[in-house]
Amino acid sequence: MPTYQNPGVYVTESAFVSKPRQASTSRSTAVFFGESSRGPSNATLISSWSEYRTLYGELSQEYDLGFAVYHYFANGGKDAYIVRINSSNAVAATVTVPYFPNVGGAASTTATLFTASAISKGTWGNNLTLEFSNGNTKATSTVMPSFNLIVKLNGVEVERWNDLSPDVSANRYFVTILNTYSQYIDNVVIGNPVPVATTSTGTSSAFAYTGSAVSYASGSAGSSVQDSDYVSALTKLDVVEGVLLLNAVNKTSAQIINPFIAKAEGRGDSFVIIDPAMSETNVSTIGGNIGGYTISNYAAVYYPHLLMIDPSKTGPGAVRATAPGGAIAGAYIRTEIEKGVAKTPAGLNVGIRNAIGLGTNFTASETGTLYGNYNINTLKAIPGGGVVVNGGRTLDKTAPGKFISSRRTLNYLKQALKDGTAYAVFEPNDSRLWSQLTLGISSMLAEFWRQGNLKGETAAEAFYVTCSSANNTSVSIDNGEVRIEVGVALQYPAEFIVINLSQWTGGSNAIENI
Repeated sequence: MPTYQNPGVYVTESAFVSKPRQASTSRSTAVFFGESSRGPSNATLISSWSEYRTLYGELSQEYDLGFAVYHYFANGGKDAYIVRINSSNAVAATVTVPYFPNVGGAASTTATLFTASAISKGTWGNNLTLEFSNGNTKATSTVMPSFNLIVKLNGVEVERWNDLSPDVSANRYFVTILNTYSQYIDNVVIGNPVPVATTSTGTSSAFAYTGSAVSYASGSAGSSVQDSDYVSALTKLDVVEGVLLLNAVNKTSAQIINPFIAKAEGRGDSFVIIDPAMSETNVSTIGGNIGGYTISNYAAVYYPHLLMIDPSKTGPGAVRATAPGGAIAGAYIRTEIEKGVAKTPAGLNVGIRNAIGLGTNFTASETGTLYGNYNINTLKAIPGGGVVVNGGRTLDKTAPGKFISSRRTLNYLKQALKDGTAYAVFEPNDSRLWSQLTLGISSMLAEFWRQGNLKGETAAEAFYVTCSSANNTSVSIDNGEVRIEVGVALQYPAEFIVINLSQWTGGSNAIENI
């Protein structure tokens, strides 16, 4: 930076810098709704399969959720939200920890150190135990003793907390630390521990728990999970922003699916991936069943179910039939990253990883009926090529809404435009701001078009942006509004390759259709 000594005016030149943008949240993120042995019920963001195992437990034959998430990450999924579904009357296990201030080697009157619950509902919490030992701080008439805590699940240590203090003014006040950071303990409430006097010899006393462990109890899974429990869990998404792919794992009831579709439509930035009824193979029955779903371009259904190697088993019987939604969501994310949202997540280059086969192999005629009559996307086993996604339609029947790529392109653009214009809030509402917005949006859309996500030989054919006095009147300005109109030309997928093969001999043609 130059040093200025002589008073005057100094002018320098720098490259044009556009207005800053917020970090984009336009890349899709999956949200899986399902049951598990344990884990939080709020929408919880995870970024790996190992993180899922830590929070929600290992794969279990009893629950489909874990297998869906396993498929998701195996097929290219990145971040995902998990919403664990509990029965409405499920109960978290609880514990009461006694407090024994040790004075001169003898335990004084028993009090309560704290009460707590397991971090989530269900019987799993009954397998939690807490073990204590003395910390570094000894008790005096004014200071409470510290303690060390080991948390065990099924007898295996899962957390260790050292030198926790019952003193609210201490840096390691145990209520704050456990409620904030523990992945197993929640709702910690301090009891009535008090400082104790020193012994007659002046030796400081220590915290001493007289017992091997304190066990949790009274956790309950409640009654069986109902459709209404899935529907009520949709409110957990109200605090989640961004473009979402919703999947109610292995659920096909219209009582669940239609509220999910309504949620996606209401948000305007989400899409529902619907699993198949795994026991149904009759094409007419399948078509009739989905007839109860809301006709919407915010949802797509896939058939049939997958066969996969079960990681939780060994031997020749280690094969499991699983709903494909997790794998499909992973393929969506993988395609979006590699090709962009305008590429339909289907085709020979969109294979399903970890799948060894399909629960049902539909004939070409059946596949045509499912796709042409009902907009049901099928999975196809290619000899030597594995399992691929062989459909790219929503539940809508008319273009452009019937194409998954069209809906997902619009969802992406909604979020990208929202992110890219956030800086303009509270800026002076005049022609200079309108020009900045027009320039920024046009630049973003031009790059989006160059990547092949919009149709058109030129940028002018691919999109337009209007933000001027034509649509920003004195009335809208007085209301604090900036009006921006954006038009885009969507890409349509090539679903059918039609080739006429002609035999040319001596000036005559014999034509065959391929």
